Amino acid sequence: MLFSAETLESEISKLRGLLQMLHEDQPDVMEDVFEFHVTSLITHTAPEHHARIRGAARDMLAAILRQPVRPNPRAPDIRLMPAVLSAA
Repeated sequence: MLFSAETLESEISKLRGLLQMLHEDQPDVMEDVFEFHVTSLITHTAPEHHARIRGAARDMLAAILRQPVRPNPRAPDIRLMPAVLSAA
C-alpha cells in the first residue's frame, strides 16, 4: 500500500516530533529510530520519491541535532548512585 501525499506529510511530521522528543530524552536511540522510520516511509512510497524523502529526512535530523537540549528541571533524577558517578 502506497501512502498518499497527505499521509506521507503527516508521517514525516510525526517523525519530526518523535526525533525531537528522543533528542531531548533518549539521544542514544535516536538514529536507530530514525533509520527504522525512514525505511518504513520509503517502503510505502513510489520509487521516484525515495531520494526526496531521504534528503528531507537527513536535513530534518541534522536540524534537530543542531538544536540545544532543553533541560527539564521537573524530570526525575534516575541515575544510580549519582554522587559516586559525579566524583569519578
